Amino acid sequence: MTTSTRKDFLSTELFPLLQKLSVDTQPSFGIMTAQHMVEHLTWIIKSSVKNYGEAPAEPSKGQMKFKQFIANGAVFKHFPKDDAEVGKLKFSSLEEALEQIPVAISRFYDFFEANPDFVPFNPMMGSLTFEELELFHYQHCRYHLWQFGLIEAYS
Repeated sequence: MTTSTRKDFLSTELFPLLQKLSVDTQPSFGIMTAQHMVEHLTWIIKSSVKNYGEAPAEPSKGQMKFKQFIANGAVFKHFPKDDAEVGKLKFSSLEEALEQIPVAISRFYDFFEANPDFVPFNPMMGSLTFEELELFHYQHCRYHLWQFGLIEAYS
C-alpha cells in the first residue's frame, strides 16, 4: 500500500463513508456510538501532530510493542473490557462531529507537508514518522468503518 493510496482514502473516501452513519447506526461490536467513534477518530488524527513531552533515550516496552504493531501493518483487533465506558461527547450532534473529520485530515497532511522531518512523540505510541502515522490512521479508520458496517472487509 503506497502513501498516495492511503492519502487518497483518508482525503477523499473516508468522509463520504462516514456520512452514511446515522445516530441510530449500531456497531457490530464495542460500546461506542456512531458519534463517539467519529469524535474518537478526529481526536486521534488531530493529536498525532503534537509532541507530548520529550522522547526518552530508550523507548518503553509498550512503545516498542506499538512500533512493532505498526511495522506489522497496524491490524487492529477488538479486545473487550468489562469496565469500558464511553466518554462525554464534545459536539452537539453527529453532523457537527462529522464536519471535523475533513478538518483533521487536512491538518494532518498540511502539517507534515510543512514539517516533513517532524517525528512527534506520544507516551503510548512513542515516536512515529509520518509514514507510520499515516498507516496507523488508514488502518484505524478502516477498522472503525468496518465496526459500523460501512465497509465489508478489514485487514
